[in-house]
Amino acid sequence: MTLIAVAAMTEDRIVADASGVPWDHPEDVRQYKRRVADAPVIVGRTTYEGMRPDPPGRRQIVLSRSAPTYPEATATVVDGVEAALAAVDEGETVYVIGGGQVYEAFLPHYDTMVLTVVEDEIEPTAEMRFFPAWDRSAWTLTRTDDSYDGFRIEFWERDESTAD
Repeated sequence: MTLIAVAAMTEDRIVADASGVPWDHPEDVRQYKRRVADAPVIVGRTTYEGMRPDPPGRRQIVLSRSAPTYPEATATVVDGVEAALAAVDEGETVYVIGGGQVYEAFLPHYDTMVLTVVEDEIEPTAEMRFFPAWDRSAWTLTRTDDSYDGFRIEFWERDESTAD
């Protein structure tokens, strides 16, 4: 299995506030949906519920402590990291798409991170959610796509010597 984090964030690693994503970049949303369309995604309950009724990915593995049920046949609810990893096939590419706590829980397991970095200036508040800080010495920035207006996409690969 290849585990890839996909996130949009500010330079300060803000990914959301209490009402959701605090910026609007439709071109980023389009590239994100194309990227995860044919793969399973791992997503937190709150993030998943904000994406319904049209969640991304061909299958959603929803992390939740409360074990809700959803009408979407493509959604599977699990209660933790190990259960989520066990719910996917060995050869699959799987995307972790948030929220903040889910990004942090899976950080030791990522092979790759695809991070949209928006240029928007967002004033941090107590309600902000963040992408976790990571040890950049354990990762290599392999490519940056700065062909977009208002954001760039960074591709990070975990150094093999630090893989989980």
